[in-house]
Amino acid sequence: MGSKTVLPGTEKMDHQLLRKGGFVWHGLSMKTELQLSGQAFPDNVNVGVIPSQHVSLATKFQGMPQVDGGDRCLGRKIYMYTLPSRYNTNLLRNCEFGVVQWLNFCPHAANGGLGQSHDNVPAEMSIGEGWYSTDAYMLEVIFHSRMRQYSCLTTDTSMADAFFVPYYTGLDALYYLYPEGNLTNRLYSGNRSKQHGQDLIAWLEENARDLWKRHGGKDHFMVMGRTSWDFIKNGDGRGWGTGISYLPHISNMSTLLIEKRPWVENEQAVPYPTAFHPTSQQLQNWISKIKTSKRTYLLAYAGGIRPTMQDTSFRNRLLKQCLNSSSCITVDCGKLKCSHNPKPITNAFLQSNFCLQPRGDTPTRRSAFDAMIAGCIPVFFHEDSAYTQYTWHLPEDPHNYSVYISEDDVKPEGMRVEDLLRLYSKNKIVQLRDSIAQLIPRLLYSNRQFVTESGENPNPDAFDISILGILKKIGKLKLKISDE
Repeated sequence: MGSKTVLPGTEKMDHQLLRKGGFVWHGLSMKTELQLSGQAFPDNVNVGVIPSQHVSLATKFQGMPQVDGGDRCLGRKIYMYTLPSRYNTNLLRNCEFGVVQWLNFCPHAANGGLGQSHDNVPAEMSIGEGWYSTDAYMLEVIFHSRMRQYSCLTTDTSMADAFFVPYYTGLDALYYLYPEGNLTNRLYSGNRSKQHGQDLIAWLEENARDLWKRHGGKDHFMVMGRTSWDFIKNGDGRGWGTGISYLPHISNMSTLLIEKRPWVENEQAVPYPTAFHPTSQQLQNWISKIKTSKRTYLLAYAGGIRPTMQDTSFRNRLLKQCLNSSSCITVDCGKLKCSHNPKPITNAFLQSNFCLQPRGDTPTRRSAFDAMIAGCIPVFFHEDSAYTQYTWHLPEDPHNYSVYISEDDVKPEGMRVEDLLRLYSKNKIVQLRDSIAQLIPRLLYSNRQFVTESGENPNPDAFDISILGILKKIGKLKLKISDE
């Protein structure tokens, strides 16, 4: 049998560690990716490979497009529709119990969707400068705010390379997701969820028919500030969500969401908004902090145990492993409301080398981005949690920033995730963290202080990468149409 390169730091490892309670770590499924850049584990551990179709295009988007002839907006001009306020800003005016009678999202809509600043909160709640109480569902508001600053907006539709429809799809969906809680005078009949978006389509038909006909709407894009699963309710009216994604006009447009259906070509996932929106200097200070943070725990788990979760669920299995280990720190987000209070989860992730990211109600979690921003290496258990999703923002090679372990390999009587992660050498962990540190700017939605007077962002962030990606995508679609 040929010799193998042994992972640095494991030369003296007791291979009996791989035998626990009569169960032998042998023949792990080929889905499990230990991501050691070609370095091998001991002979009795098989290493799988992440399928190549899940590799990202992010490395092709390192900078903004090159321009010729002095026109810095060549290929980047976007026309933004001026929609009636009922499709966007009026929803914000009704934020205090006006959309749903039990929901006040006014604090989350503040500061262009970033939420309320934490710069002046009490010391016991503070992490540092640049932090906000950001709600992940404010993506539409954040994009609309940033688009208003976009330096290559055009009012000349004949010059536009793309058309942006600033419809707050996710916020408007609240009327249809929770109709019993509405305080509006809207009239519903039949299957209410099927009506979501019909009014917008009628407006486009009346006011943008000629623009739409140019490319059948393929040069249009919009942002949906929820997961795709909230917008694909089936025709019989049963289940959760609305049916807006099935409307012909919507399915012709490109849509940006926090989670997409990997097989749907017109959908693209972009990073969840996290609580960190720094200035340039704040960002540099933070990156220095995560590189020097004392990490006393091997791994961390953040999440809530929900009443509907069965004791045998995969998330529960991971949680039990974590609770039974002195090397794992847990954060109960069911009690601490992590989504609007970034300190508990960020502090836990700053103290840990690896952060477990099992699927939640859907495959993706905002926690994965919280982890990377804290320099904590995400451990994914399903390809759709990151690799098939954020192909514009994450590296081409998943080895560079994450660990992948198949759910099938984490069985109640079998492998402990902790034992697997202990096989990573200190050098490898530092290498992964350094790679993540370089990624952080492109995972954040910067605040307005980070943008220069010209409207350009000196360090492309999640918004910039998204706009570059959508322009490239639409350019290819238009070229394909012209060739037909």
